[in-house]
Amino acid sequence: MKILFAVWEIDPFFKFGGLGDVARAFPAALKDLGVDIRITIPFYKAVKLGRNRKKLLCRLRVEYAGRKEKVEIYEVAHPLNNVPVYFLKNKKYLDIVSAADTFAFFDKAVVDIVKNNSLDFQPDIIQCNDHHTGMIPLLVKENKLNIKTIMTIHNLAYQGFNSKEVLDKLGIEHTKSRLIRWEIKRRQINFLMEGIIHADAVTTVSPTYAQEIMTEEFGMGLEELLRGKEGRIFGILNGISADTRYKYHGKLNTCEFVQRKSEFKNNFGEHLKFFLEKKRKNKLLLQRKLGLRATSKLPLSCFIGRLDPAQKGLDILHKMIRKVIDSEDNQFVILGSGNIDWQKRFEWLYKFYPKYISCNFKFDEGLAHEIYEASDFILIPSKFEPCGLIQMLGMYFGTIPIAHRTGGLADSIKTYYNGFLFDRYSSVALRNTYERAVEIWKKDRKKFEEMVVNALNTDFSWDLRAKEYRELYEKLISGSI
Repeated sequence: MKILFAVWEIDPFFKFGGLGDVARAFPAALKDLGVDIRITIPFYKAVKLGRNRKKLLCRLRVEYAGRKEKVEIYEVAHPLNNVPVYFLKNKKYLDIVSAADTFAFFDKAVVDIVKNNSLDFQPDIIQCNDHHTGMIPLLVKENKLNIKTIMTIHNLAYQGFNSKEVLDKLGIEHTKSRLIRWEIKRRQINFLMEGIIHADAVTTVSPTYAQEIMTEEFGMGLEELLRGKEGRIFGILNGISADTRYKYHGKLNTCEFVQRKSEFKNNFGEHLKFFLEKKRKNKLLLQRKLGLRATSKLPLSCFIGRLDPAQKGLDILHKMIRKVIDSEDNQFVILGSGNIDWQKRFEWLYKFYPKYISCNFKFDEGLAHEIYEASDFILIPSKFEPCGLIQMLGMYFGTIPIAHRTGGLADSIKTYYNGFLFDRYSSVALRNTYERAVEIWKKDRKKFEEMVVNALNTDFSWDLRAKEYRELYEKLISGSI
């Protein structure tokens, strides 16, 4: 079984978000199952190879916009898992990300490479990820290749609109593209929609999200189209590989928390004292570092993520914090960047309560690591969340999630077992759930510690997800889907 995994980002070479982590960890888990998987990505100027050696495999000409463009293919072994990564280099279109042409050209190059058998690797399936690779399924059909395609939706909100003239550049007749009425008027093509229509199967990053996107509330205008693909849409929860991601504090110091988790395996209950003491010490260290009141007697809660008001629930989070922080019986840490107006609103709270809230408006994976290790609770009030990784990372470090029941949050958190879920999207529901969680933290330590053990024991490894995907691949290749 041979899989080509097409993606626009991958950790550690070029990473912008959670998809970069998925591209690093998921193929490695498939490789461990015996799947022959390779990754392909543009060779941007911003790519950082470090000391990893690149090998020039071949050169070819890709026709785009009426001209034949030179593409060089370099192979690099991924430094963490040895999965082959194919970097496609073209100065005109792939050096710098341009919404107009970069991903259309990349998709064309990927299909041309397979069509011309330019590599010593002919995939059975091309797995496409988000709108950046959305034209691959249509191009595979246009070239009549005997290859199956999967379109994986990581977030339906980002659909990748482009001028319909890109079809001319790709050499595709406009009648072959399913332009919907309002897109014809805007002279635009929707890359993600094209990928969904023409792929042999569609996957999402959680079972609940697979159902949600077929509704008007979460379908982002594509719900009718998605309902038409019912039976070919599969929800498979993402995983994490925190032991790799957070193995070290800095370059030389091994993270003791991660090391002990590896040693203890699933016997965390027997070693709970170690984790609780480690959490207490880390909490005091973080409080001092961020200028908070240093005490183990106050619950410390965190929010880590993009400051995106359309998705991340900033409105109900801000209102909830504003209501409970007056008592000075709670502490909060905010880490993330994004919307400037919301940064100012949270900063206003910090100015009044500098000992009880810390605002850090930046992307800092090292600080995120410290926060996961130190916090009692992690707040995830998202309006929608296709999968979410932060609840998994939080539980990996024994931090209890308090989250809105949606998407992957609903699939990974069980109330009173390893976290808390609230149903109605409102600051009142968030506050009531938060206060209930804090009450347990303060007055029922036995129950809280039981939840910590359950969180530590919850298996979010990629091994289980890779097995589900392998089964899907087998069905797709055999024609049973």
